[in-house]
Amino acid sequence: MPRPSKRVAPDTLGGRLRTARQNMKLSLAEVAGTRYSTSLISQIERNRVDPSTESLKYLAEFLKLPLDELVKLARQHRQSETEANLYKTYEEKYSEINRLLTRNRSDLALEKFEEFDPAKLPTDLHWRALALRGQSYFEQRKFANAQRDFQAALTVLPASFPEEYQPEIVQLRLHLAAATRELFQFEPALSYYQDALNVMNSSTQLRYVAEAHWGLALVYARQAQNRLNQNGKEGGSSATQQELLQCAWNHAEDARRLYNAISDSLNAALLQCQIALIEQTQGQHTRARERLLEVLHLWKPSLEEGAPSTPGPRSYLRAERANVVSAAACYLAGLEQQAGRIENAMENVQLAIRAGKESYKVRRAEAFIKLGEILETLEPASPQIEDAFRQAIDALKDTHRMGIRIQAHYHLGSHLLSTGRNKEGLQEIEKAQALAGFSRNVEAPRPDDELSSNG
Repeated sequence: MPRPSKRVAPDTLGGRLRTARQNMKLSLAEVAGTRYSTSLISQIERNRVDPSTESLKYLAEFLKLPLDELVKLARQHRQSETEANLYKTYEEKYSEINRLLTRNRSDLALEKFEEFDPAKLPTDLHWRALALRGQSYFEQRKFANAQRDFQAALTVLPASFPEEYQPEIVQLRLHLAAATRELFQFEPALSYYQDALNVMNSSTQLRYVAEAHWGLALVYARQAQNRLNQNGKEGGSSATQQELLQCAWNHAEDARRLYNAISDSLNAALLQCQIALIEQTQGQHTRARERLLEVLHLWKPSLEEGAPSTPGPRSYLRAERANVVSAAACYLAGLEQQAGRIENAMENVQLAIRAGKESYKVRRAEAFIKLGEILETLEPASPQIEDAFRQAIDALKDTHRMGIRIQAHYHLGSHLLSTGRNKEGLQEIEKAQALAGFSRNVEAPRPDDELSSNG
């Protein structure tokens, strides 16, 4: 049985020509005559080829059709073909860039954007391209560039869009919130996280909901820490600070439960570490210590030779498991130091350093900063203190994690000042101030904010 021919819309050039030919009861061969081939006329009727000006004039005269009408339909066909090719080309590039980001090659992903300008794309492609470029910047920790692209993407986002794009829009809003948080713009970040939650629905993946709650927890915790730093100068605490800490705890616990619900034990464990930091700031040291010991009990064995790759149903990379162990050990070292159990503190910080070397730069830096702090309580003049802080700075030299870099320079500067090396100490303090955007005559922020780091 022969396949039915594909129906051609009558409002296209090919459809208009075919209708006219059939109304005149002419065959393809009769229209083609001796001037054109039957195959060419057939291809034109099926919108498979772009007719020349001469062939359009011939067809208009032969089929008694207005030439200007055929020219207009031909132009529309060329535009639609160009748009279709643009969509195809962009979708191929979009998939390619996504694959690069999955392989942690954001540098190559950004190079791909040099091949086309997102602003020249149609609106429904424009916002997706901006969002993807923003994500590439985000992966490179270039948060200001990322924020700019995310905001621009939301500006050109159409009022209505296919349901299939809903996950991309949720991710866009979450990325904007995270980039804004990393830039220490906490009030706007809170608003962006709430916006992300507001566009979620029953079809939204739980991991996106968990990510939003985690982000809110980080922002509230940082705001509480800023209050604590301010109150530390003035003396005492405040109800607002405690309210912020409780908000942070609630959102962190919501995120932890959501990650457990989807069997993501790694992020659930990192949130346990986050919650422990919040509880430490709340003064609930025993609860925080028990929480961190539980994390280490579960995850430390996964780094031993021949051990399973995870205590949960999923398999995680060694660097990811080391990240959990380093965070838990570092924060536990801080608790032990605060309680005066220096031997325990040293044991845990050394574990944090060992795990940090298999993990990420921020973890290594945190562990070395904590080592320097502990050594200061043992022997304030020890040369190992300076070495620890400099190792933290060295681990961070190629990163854009401003918060932890500020801490490292401030710790080193304070230590150098305490040992009488005033010129060098002030230089480090000025580096911290420059990273934080402060002028020379403004006091640098306190460096004891660990609440903003989730790895």
